[in-house]
Amino acid sequence: ERTFKMKSKFPRSGTLYFNTGGAGYALSHATLRKYLTVADDAEHCSSHETTSAEDVMMAKCLYHLGITVTDSRDLHSRERFHMFMPGRLYNWNIKQKNWYFNFNPWGLKNQADCCAPDSVSFHYAKQPAIVRHLQALLYHCT
Repeated sequence: ERTFKMKSKFPRSGTLYFNTGGAGYALSHATLRKYLTVADDAEHCSSHETTSAEDVMMAKCLYHLGITVTDSRDLHSRERFHMFMPGRLYNWNIKQKNWYFNFNPWGLKNQADCCAPDSVSFHYAKQPAIVRHLQALLYHCT
């Protein structure tokens, strides 16, 4: 069974790429099974640390297992897992150089190219009504 980890890539420490955890990420069953064999490895998986950077820790642990991130953008290079809500991404000033710009190795897109039509998740979409609204816009509008 093939192992992979999906999400947009962000570089960290030169060669280590990590998936922004805010919007979530997807792990295959095989990847999850491998991860569980080393989840308590304090040296490689930082299992005893308390931090909000679980996304970086997960990447470090999976890298130790030989598992790297997979590009989850669509054929038009539109993201599927999003750090921000759709309105912010749509209106993003792509010329503004900030941390989000600096951490994105592919560059940013806005307007109709900000988000793939089959987007998976948006960070900060926590209220049930907003999640239902996003689902209706993404999957039920034709």
